[in-house]
Amino acid sequence: MMRFALVNFKVSFHFFFFALLATHLSAVAQPKVNLSQLKAKFPNDEMAYLNRSEKVAIEVVNGELQIDVFHQEDRVFLDKRASVFADERIYFSEAFQEIKDLDAVSYIPEKSGYNRTPVTDIKTERPSPGGGIFFDDMQVKKFTFPGAKEGGIGTVSYTERVKSPYMLSGFVFGNYVPVINSEFSVSFPASVKVSYKTYGDMKGIVFAKTTQNGKTVYTWKAQNLKASPLETESLSLRHYVPQVFLFIESYTANGQTKEVLGDVQKLFNYYKSLVKDLNKQPSSQLKALTDSLTRGKSEVEKIRSVYYWVQDHVKYIAFEEGLGGFIPRQANDVCQKRYGDCKDMASLTSSMLNLAGIPSYLVWIGTRDIPYKYAENPSMSVDNHMIAAVKWQGKWQFLDATDDRIDFGLPTSHIQGKEALIMTSEDKYEIVPVPVVPANQNTKVDSMILSIDGKTLKGNGTLTFQGLWKTSLKSAVQYRSEPQRDEYYKNVLSRGSNKCALLKNVVTGLQDRDVPVRLQYAFSVPDYVQEAAGELFINPHLTRPWADKRMEESRKNDWKHEFTHIEDMVTILPVPKGYTVTNLPTNASFSHPDFGFKLSYEQKNDQIVVRSQWTLNSLLVKKSSFPEWNKMVAALNEAYSEVISLKKG
Repeated sequence: MMRFALVNFKVSFHFFFFALLATHLSAVAQPKVNLSQLKAKFPNDEMAYLNRSEKVAIEVVNGELQIDVFHQEDRVFLDKRASVFADERIYFSEAFQEIKDLDAVSYIPEKSGYNRTPVTDIKTERPSPGGGIFFDDMQVKKFTFPGAKEGGIGTVSYTERVKSPYMLSGFVFGNYVPVINSEFSVSFPASVKVSYKTYGDMKGIVFAKTTQNGKTVYTWKAQNLKASPLETESLSLRHYVPQVFLFIESYTANGQTKEVLGDVQKLFNYYKSLVKDLNKQPSSQLKALTDSLTRGKSEVEKIRSVYYWVQDHVKYIAFEEGLGGFIPRQANDVCQKRYGDCKDMASLTSSMLNLAGIPSYLVWIGTRDIPYKYAENPSMSVDNHMIAAVKWQGKWQFLDATDDRIDFGLPTSHIQGKEALIMTSEDKYEIVPVPVVPANQNTKVDSMILSIDGKTLKGNGTLTFQGLWKTSLKSAVQYRSEPQRDEYYKNVLSRGSNKCALLKNVVTGLQDRDVPVRLQYAFSVPDYVQEAAGELFINPHLTRPWADKRMEESRKNDWKHEFTHIEDMVTILPVPKGYTVTNLPTNASFSHPDFGFKLSYEQKNDQIVVRSQWTLNSLLVKKSSFPEWNKMVAALNEAYSEVISLKKG
């Protein structure tokens, strides 16, 4: 991934801190906190953040911008699990930030009051590289509040020097724990032009503009913000909470005015300055490689050949130090070293395609965890990824070489619906929405022929995956050992009951591009066929999608999905010789714009054909749709309980 510029605008759980007291706790000898009142107010929370204050001070000193952010943060531990929340981490980049004047204090409750215990063991370390593939200049200051226990308080304050005006971002009013009082401010002289944008529901956020000592001060304050629910399969916190984005539009020093940020054009101007010297002189090695891959091929064959070569031959390893986290490396170097991150792969992909005569462009884009459009937040926190793009048959095609499981023509799942900032020339750009792949392209199709052998149900089938469902399957098995793959396939192909025995599984297409993945399988399920009074009973629903997916009323967030899809199943049951069909279930269906199902049953000559289809048309099932979703799940489960009956004679 490309480095995500987040200075001040911090998004990890440990970076959100909030306030309850009017004065900072570190300034008083004995804090006064009514623990029982707080516990009554937040009965389901293990902790609450107390004073959170970030004050941004912008100056022009010796002709240069100086940006300092003073952080003051307090927390109170509300139950006996205090140690879980006692660890503190402050992440920063050596190239873009300096952390100084760090002071932390633990207030340990005793019978007579609080024992004020300063934190003395503060370590500065480099975080372990993620999976051995991500290396950067990030550092972390880490410590633990000593003696943390129920009723205890931890406070921390520090000054953050922001070394680049492009890295100033904003503030989030929200967290997964309660926020009582929270304050954000910025002060700046007349020689600096500062603007701001807000995002989310700002109701309850109080704004004030004042002038102090010739400086303009913007202040935002909030009180009693409820905890945002931390739930699985949800959008990130940034989608739900109010936020303020700051922009230094320009500043004047020594009689000269320098433009910085504030709109999309300024952001693009900065981005293009980072790539202005990129790939000006392709090497003979790169030219020869490109020619060997594309000579004599059609346009689309050239695109596929280059795209798939980069996917297969360049290993994802990120070295992101300083501006190296934002500037792509030269295609010549990436090709020679055979490793790089997203922006390096984008550099190589676009360079090779241009050498092959296919116009290709660099693209800045944010993943789906980032909610903003470029006009809403034209800063470096609006995106965190770089890919390449080509226009083929009049449509933009997005090439993300970091995912070697994706086929040409499909965007990766995590950029669907996002805006792409495409650099179409040295001075021009286009903002293009990445399409959401339609459900009918992401399909899972299961065809089975069954047979009855006493009480055992046997079957042979073919399970076919296409589109992003194919990509998901390949991702699930890619790094598993052979025994782990076998166990995974066994779970995917389990039919009927936990007694199911997988007798055969032949996988094709797993290593191929532009073709489906198919699992050809055979199975048997002992004791599945029930018999009573000379009649056989068979439940034809050997798999039951969504049967256990009822949305609880307590859930607060919308339900996020990786891709839309259609799942089809055709089950054929030959009627055993000498038997007649005495019962076929009634057809069932449910229709909603975002989801639905169809189940049908028919007898054709000596066969029973059951057709099932489940459709998800949206990446996000809204909470407002949960009642309808639950109605559908109830209808499904009722239908799943129906059986086919056969009588002899």
